[in-house]
Amino acid sequence: MSKIEMVKNLAVISGNSAKVKDGHIQYIPSPVEAKRAEIENTTFGGDRVKLRSDIHFNSGELSFILKCKSHETSVMAILFTIEGKEINCGYSRKYKAFFIDLLEDGRDWKILSSAGKLEDYDLDTEVHFKICVKGSQIQLFINNILLCSADIHVKDSPIEFKMGSAGEFEVYNITMKQGSKPSAFVVMQFSKEYNELYDDVIRPVTEEFGFECIRADEYYSGTPILNDIIRSIKESSVVVAEITPDNPNVFYEIGYSHAIGKPTILLCDKVRGNLPFDVSGFRTLFYENTIAGKKIVENSLKKYLQNICS
Repeated sequence: MSKIEMVKNLAVISGNSAKVKDGHIQYIPSPVEAKRAEIENTTFGGDRVKLRSDIHFNSGELSFILKCKSHETSVMAILFTIEGKEINCGYSRKYKAFFIDLLEDGRDWKILSSAGKLEDYDLDTEVHFKICVKGSQIQLFINNILLCSADIHVKDSPIEFKMGSAGEFEVYNITMKQGSKPSAFVVMQFSKEYNELYDDVIRPVTEEFGFECIRADEYYSGTPILNDIIRSIKESSVVVAEITPDNPNVFYEIGYSHAIGKPTILLCDKVRGNLPFDVSGFRTLFYENTIAGKKIVENSLKKYLQNICS
């Protein structure tokens, strides 16, 4: 059973309207800030408040409760992609919606998913937020109802919040439940030659880095195999793909992995000539299928995984 941890140690790193005690956030805007929040079309309204915890998060569940006296309120958790891009997830008075968005180039925000509005909930009642992250899937539940979802890979980082309002509000009962062990999904042709690479190199190296190693032929469910593969790619933290033979299934799965921005490590035997054009631009770990070659690919794979995990 996953451990549930209360987020109690929060520091205000910008803004002056929030007081924090044992993880309980109380926001009381000044009259000037409240008036500004009523008339300005900004994300935060009034005084921008940003808070940071000492607890890190990148998978599992992050939950909190909002009770507000004004629907002109913004409360959002801040996550980050592996490239360092900012993701906001929560409610925005600018969008008038619950949402997930992404800061693409340092200035422009792209809405990945949005639905519903805070006005649908009575003031001074509890609104329960739950953000679920697994692999490259982010889901936002409000009162246990799924409203927003997006495919994007989240980097391990301290839990942060941004908030603001035209009126008083409270955010409390902030909890974090770590997800299960991250998974590495392996894409390759199923044959003796590549089974040895999987058993001798890929599985032990990925497991050394704390990943659960999964391959499509290890499924025993009654659902269609393609459904299992798509779900596993989405829920994995990294995809490792062996691309030496021209296997249509392998390249289909790599294409899907790249399309959703999944960190993908390509392996290829040096005996192969030129790579197909569509993957030739991606960094590929070339190896020799010898005892010495397996040691080299093992060390190189460790460096790739180290970059992803750091």
